[in-house]
Amino acid sequence: MKCRSRYLLLMLLLSSTIGFAQPERDELAIRAVLEGHSLACLDADAEKALSYYAHSPYVATAFNEPGYHRGYDAVVVAYRKEFAHTQKSQDKLSTKDYRYRIVGNVAFVTYVETYTKPDGTISTVHKASYLEKENGPWKLIGNFWIPEQAP
Repeated sequence: MKCRSRYLLLMLLLSSTIGFAQPERDELAIRAVLEGHSLACLDADAEKALSYYAHSPYVATAFNEPGYHRGYDAVVVAYRKEFAHTQKSQDKLSTKDYRYRIVGNVAFVTYVETYTKPDGTISTVHKASYLEKENGPWKLIGNFWIPEQAP
């Protein structure tokens, strides 16, 4: 009987660690999408930045004035226009304060990005992103950000 109890306990422990492994793996995959997108924008690489988006009419983004773009095709036009004459940025990116809400194949994430220019000037941006798993990988559906205002 003791052997069965130990076996049952071991199986419960293993199943609980497997259950926690998937959300952690999803969080890491989502973070890679979000940071990859931001780095592609710093590199002024519109095509790479767009590769992080789902090909969906539900895609939306807001990133400059007037800034709101809805539908994948509109986002493509906005990114290509935004980066058409932009050079790679020398800013350094750091991220923090990720908060994830993952339900099945959908995720909502808030986080903070800090950009440091070569002269030491710092700017902070607050972001909120919606993602979906699209045939395996996570893809952006909504990507919104607002610069932090100085006090």
